[in-house]
Amino acid sequence: MAFGSVRSVVICMLSVVAFTNVLPCEGQYLQFRNYEPMYTTPLPFPPCKIDNLDCLRRGLRTFLILMETGKHGMKPIDPIIINSVTVALPNEQMSFLMRHVNVTGAKWSKLDDRKFNLIGGKNGIQFSSNLHITGEIIMSMAGRIDPFIAYITMDIYEIESNITYAITGQRGYDNEDYILIGPERIAVRNTGSPKFFLQPGSSRVQNRTIVPDTEESYMIQQVLTAREPILDHMANEITIAVMHEMVNNFRIFASKVPVRHYYTYNKK
Repeated sequence: MAFGSVRSVVICMLSVVAFTNVLPCEGQYLQFRNYEPMYTTPLPFPPCKIDNLDCLRRGLRTFLILMETGKHGMKPIDPIIINSVTVALPNEQMSFLMRHVNVTGAKWSKLDDRKFNLIGGKNGIQFSSNLHITGEIIMSMAGRIDPFIAYITMDIYEIESNITYAITGQRGYDNEDYILIGPERIAVRNTGSPKFFLQPGSSRVQNRTIVPDTEESYMIQQVLTAREPILDHMANEITIAVMHEMVNNFRIFASKVPVRHYYTYNKK
């Protein structure tokens, strides 16, 4: 890849577009160098100004719709399947495994805040989400050979995702500016305890008839009710996995669509 002359613009990052916004502002400079873009397509919404939060939120909503339709090669994430999530309690000789986890609701995530010039020169964005989760949950105990198995349905309300990331700017051979998003770090915070209910995941023979084994789901429910941090940890891990996929889509979007299509800035 050949690199041409370096040009600079002062930038700030926001939501669409959260990860892909450029605007002249104080304190941070972004250099654009030549690179070969994949392709460019105008977006179905006007570019936003940095101080127009309503516009940014509408832009994010439009982006999430484009994401769910697979636009620009992005991967739909609603629903998303997560293979497994584990929690171990060594002191209590107990562990939990959730598998075949189906998550819905990510496409309705909301923009709460955005930050600039964080430690290391990074930028940040904060989302809040309501997620609906279903899957199989398995509780294993050291004193028991066979695990307890049940199916779980769980709702997470207003869970906050704080995402920080580094960016660089590239000017394509088409003389358009693009944003390249570096590795992200994601931290989540539950504003309340997840709500859940269980259904039997195994069966037993009773009077020559196969019936659901409600004892196993009852045992799991007793433990989860008494130890709320277990569900909190699972909810956090699931949310982080979902947000990583969302950031990957932002990364694809920003590398293929010129900045001017989704954000206003002074191009030099």
